[in-house]
Amino acid sequence: NRGMNIVRYLKYNLFVRGLYMLYSQYFGIKRSRFGYVAESVILTPPLNILNKGNCFIYDHVSVGPNAHISTPNAKVIIKENCAIAEGLTIHTGNHARICGKWVSDIKEEEKPNGCDKDVIIDRDVWIGCNVTILAGVHVQRGATIAAGAVVCRDVPAYSVVGGVPAHVVKFYWTVDEVIAHEQKLYPEEQRLCRMQLEELFQNRI
Repeated sequence: NRGMNIVRYLKYNLFVRGLYMLYSQYFGIKRSRFGYVAESVILTPPLNILNKGNCFIYDHVSVGPNAHISTPNAKVIIKENCAIAEGLTIHTGNHARICGKWVSDIKEEEKPNGCDKDVIIDRDVWIGCNVTILAGVHVQRGATIAAGAVVCRDVPAYSVVGGVPAHVVKFYWTVDEVIAHEQKLYPEEQRLCRMQLEELFQNRI
């Protein structure tokens, strides 16, 4: 029908899309629209976030330019003291396939359950440039993600991951060094104990 044709035209018109993207990336970063953004958070434009209400960013996080965070039906949670370089991409959802419909015509409300999952980035995480993180991933605290990685499964605490798909390359410190690090930064009840760390490191060797 005519209404659908107008919507399709606007959706695929490069000039209209360009104007919208320019506005949203440079002038549409209003903290009040987010689920939560701490005052100490640094967001460097251009920044494109789909559904800011599902995005939660906590204290002392910096996000570099050219980030794209897609959160249509699930949350992105970035906890305190994370450093994120330019070119971050996070997708909390996946495309669906429905018999008899073009993939480009499938609306969010038509997608089957399970396509969208939260992405959680814990404290003290360092993310290199041009990293992609996919739906359902939990990046545990102290982890480092190498530049260009595509992360499609959980990242262990204090590990260094890289590659496509990302895998554990090594652990950043020894168990003793992690314990010393956490003693300086975390209250006792929040620290990982030696047994937890040794089990974690052993399982990933």
